Amino acid sequence: MPRSNIVFFTGSNHIFLRRDLDAWVDIFAKKYGEYNISRLSKESLPRTNIQAELVTPVFLGEKRLIVLEDIPSSTSKWESENTETVANIPDPEAIILAALYQIPDTTIVLFVSTEPDKRKALYKRLIDIATLKEYEKLEGNTLREYVRKKLPHIDVTALAKFMEYTGSDINRIESEIGKLALYKQDGWITETDIKTVIIPTIETSIFSLTDAIFILDNAFAYQELNNILETHNIHQIFTTLVSTLRTFLYAAKLLSLKHEPSDVLSLLKIHPYAFEKMRKNMKNSPRIQTLFSELILLDKRMKTGEGIGDGDDALRIGLEKAILCLQKN
Repeated sequence: MPRSNIVFFTGSNHIFLRRDLDAWVDIFAKKYGEYNISRLSKESLPRTNIQAELVTPVFLGEKRLIVLEDIPSSTSKWESENTETVANIPDPEAIILAALYQIPDTTIVLFVSTEPDKRKALYKRLIDIATLKEYEKLEGNTLREYVRKKLPHIDVTALAKFMEYTGSDINRIESEIGKLALYKQDGWITETDIKTVIIPTIETSIFSLTDAIFILDNAFAYQELNNILETHNIHQIFTTLVSTLRTFLYAAKLLSLKHEPSDVLSLLKIHPYAFEKMRKNMKNSPRIQTLFSELILLDKRMKTGEGIGDGDDALRIGLEKAILCLQKN
């Protein structure tokens, strides 16, 4: 039977979950006093008499709030650096599970776990008896509508550019919404405003550079590299570029072995639009392989102190040289 005083916050939308959790704790503190709030983490439970915490009635005041962070845990067993010590300690989650129906009505127990192990007995019991609040990750049209609700005066092209620049990271989206709201307090938010205020993610910025590389256009690639360097550091660019080229070569190899494109897309978790760009230029795989090998060698030289130096300028010069030589055989 569901119990209103047992609450379970879960889901991958961390920012919304934390916002509601802070609001709950703040409201409770104002109404019943901070001294009636206990916050326990997964790490602190082995050192706590958790059964006594749960079943002891409130002493001063009308209500008591116990917040259990990262419980149920995301692992199948409790972890510690000293596994021998843990072996001699009862599983705190088993103790909590046994005490659930002994919790007084005057005590509110709030479980908080963004990625719980759904195989656990405690998780399954909470799904049955707790007041459940699920915070799902916003994606696609749901995410777009959320942004539009927060920024009602954003035009269609600006919204599309905003989503392109920020991706689906809700923490970054919230931050950028705040910046835009301050920047444009009157009138419509336009695509120009987005380009002025928001720095695109490195993954978004690198698209034009990799597109130029895939078609072996060294002049355009060099131009795009310099454009990206205005908003991102050379190490971010280098790391993302190497990762993208590695994915391109994996995809080319799998396709050459007659794997279905849909299987390659799923296996490598490539965005469909980016995958189509790659497929169109698979004929250039040998030259891309050469560039990739040059970048791996450059990375090794930077880390071992060989060659032209180990600073940002040295890495930039090495990357520029590799790109400018892109068309050479």
